[in-house]
Amino acid sequence: MIYRERALRHEYKFPATAAQCEILRERFSAVMAPDAHGENGCYRITSVYLDDVYRTAYNDKLIGADTRKKYRIRTYDLSDKLLHFECKYKDRDMTSKRGIWISPEQYYSILRGDYSFVWSGEYEGTILEDASYSNSLALLRPSVIVDYKRQAFINPEGNVRFTIDSGFKAGAFSDDMLSQSVRYLPVEDFTAVIEIKYDDYLPSYLMDLLGGIELRQDSVSKFILCHDKLTSLNMRT
Repeated sequence: MIYRERALRHEYKFPATAAQCEILRERFSAVMAPDAHGENGCYRITSVYLDDVYRTAYNDKLIGADTRKKYRIRTYDLSDKLLHFECKYKDRDMTSKRGIWISPEQYYSILRGDYSFVWSGEYEGTILEDASYSNSLALLRPSVIVDYKRQAFINPEGNVRFTIDSGFKAGAFSDDMLSQSVRYLPVEDFTAVIEIKYDDYLPSYLMDLLGGIELRQDSVSKFILCHDKLTSLNMRT
């Protein structure tokens, strides 16, 4: 499904215990392929989430706004060669993303709130242009660093992606996720989160993989969990 030139996907989240993850990992691996980007589909994800002076992304998530978005810069296994600027959109029950790869120099420029490199015309129509407008209106700045481990399984039928996310941590003492000074603080609200994502349909045989396990859907947000972790420790303003 296409909405405003973005491909919409279904996304559902289920908090899970370590024991449940072991069962699901075995089931997923039996019929789905591991993500090719990591050994056995495993890799580390670290993101700097950006928010404006009104904390729009944070507040919209808390109130459950039907339409909302959040900007982030994501990297994999803390590589400065895999920096991806993204905007994730929520449109009622559907999600979508836009993104673009950026250089380390552009990454640091964005952390400073300097989007002047976008104005060259090279990035016209990209998500960076949208972000520069948002920055001009309400000052986009780093809000929180989110870090976790992911194991991903894929199936081409329905463009299905099942992920097991665990080891959630909030980065403190720096807004730069690439800095050696970042201290990662465990977020223990959830042991793990199972995410199920697909385009137009989810094959029944894949949905059956969740059978017999007591999972309850939740709108858990890693962004909110890590933000609140730092707030509880008085490590953010």
